[in-house]
Amino acid sequence: MKLLDKDKQRYPLLISMHKSGSTWINSYIHKKFRKIGLTAPPRNLYTEFFPGRKKENMDHIFHQRTDQERIELLERLRTFGLELNQKAHISEIKYIWPWFKNFFKDYDILICKRKHIFTHWLTILFFACVRKATNNIGEIDNTAITPSKQSRPRDEDVLKSTIQEYNVSFKFDQGEFNNFVSNIRFLNDVIIRELDKPQVMWLEDISTEWLEDRYNVILKTPPPQPFKTLDYKVYFKPEDMAVIKEKFKERFDAEFQFFGYEYK
Repeated sequence: MKLLDKDKQRYPLLISMHKSGSTWINSYIHKKFRKIGLTAPPRNLYTEFFPGRKKENMDHIFHQRTDQERIELLERLRTFGLELNQKAHISEIKYIWPWFKNFFKDYDILICKRKHIFTHWLTILFFACVRKATNNIGEIDNTAITPSKQSRPRDEDVLKSTIQEYNVSFKFDQGEFNNFVSNIRFLNDVIIRELDKPQVMWLEDISTEWLEDRYNVILKTPPPQPFKTLDYKVYFKPEDMAVIKEKFKERFDAEFQFFGYEYK
């Protein structure tokens, strides 16, 4: 089925793992979609269209829709010549991959990877520990109690106070690590190989100027930013950090390094 009128470019789509700059990058794609397609409210609840096994916002009606219902919605929209902006995370789309790769095969796909893979893993583990301690509350009345990025001046303070209030324990989690390894493998061994020449970029090589040029948009309101003073490493006790590094180094030497990642 033809996706776009002749005078329009292909629809852009971002594929990445969580904590890989996807909110930042999709802010530019989201704005581009306002001219060529449909956009949902710029909240992860909506832009992460396929929630997979995420447990946040489970009482929200949008979260309660099944993958099949979401697939049917996208397919129905296409019959009207409409496409919906979304950011696709590995941990969610791998469960629907055969359908996903076929449905989006004509899109302009950007795959974003974090070259500094230990920092990536530590960030994911940090927020996994917070989610576990807070029982995946995520937000109350559309206000995040565990923000994962700086969108308002007080967000960093909110996260720090949440950690104190819930007495979060920061430790190695084998289940989370297994998921991380599985997603890294699926990204590199399946997604990149099976898509037709996607653009693959390291997050560390992407800049605001690059995104403005890539998507031909300029944001008037700055997108959410990484926290400025939050150092994830200091929340892990030395003995716990030693376990984390030992487990990670073993997998890096055996596997991650061959995908081009750096142990940073």
